[in-house]
Amino acid sequence: MALIAHVRIGNQPGMEVLRAVPEMRVRLEDMRPMPDGDWRVLYWAEGDDFDRYETAIAADPTIAAYRCLSDLGDRRLYRITFGSALDRPILHEVTMAHDITIVEATMTAERLRFWARYPSREAFDAMRTACREAAMPFEVTRLFEERETAGDGGPVGRYGVTGPQREALLRALEAGYFAVPRETTLEDVAQGLDVSTSALSARLRRGQSGLISNTLASDESI
Repeated sequence: MALIAHVRIGNQPGMEVLRAVPEMRVRLEDMRPMPDGDWRVLYWAEGDDFDRYETAIAADPTIAAYRCLSDLGDRRLYRITFGSALDRPILHEVTMAHDITIVEATMTAERLRFWARYPSREAFDAMRTACREAAMPFEVTRLFEERETAGDGGPVGRYGVTGPQREALLRALEAGYFAVPRETTLEDVAQGLDVSTSALSARLRRGQSGLISNTLASDESI
């Protein structure tokens, strides 16, 4: 039985750069090895002090090169090349070896957070063991058995949540909207998603309803 899990991992490449601008957050798009042994990463960075962020990138000895591919004001798309000073990324090796699929990954100065699909319990255990052996703190925050949900539309709408609802819930969670006390407002989250506050409120309510109905209200989750 495949597993779906949300985990938090520490001590990742790029975190040292983020510590120079702790309010920044990055969202991973792609990561792959290059023929010369370097590693190329494509990601979105969100924040409001990109000058300080890029100064920190340039000062990081593990980063051989970087380029801003798109500038949308409060977020930018970067391509970074990690050179030979960086050890081979543990996460990439484990995901490739065990057919683990990273669904979404975001990183702050303290933690890498990601949702992933593991084809088996053994694959999940391999990820956890590899991280711990590499001195990477590994914390599981959500763990479910993958199962079909009527009308879920496949992986995008897993657990009764549509794509837009899932995006709204994750963005609100990452921004601290569900924190106590709240760290952001509905208006700020809506602005980041380019939707109205009423549309965002409806997505959050419907998304939470679908999520609770298919997780907490179900006896099939782990």
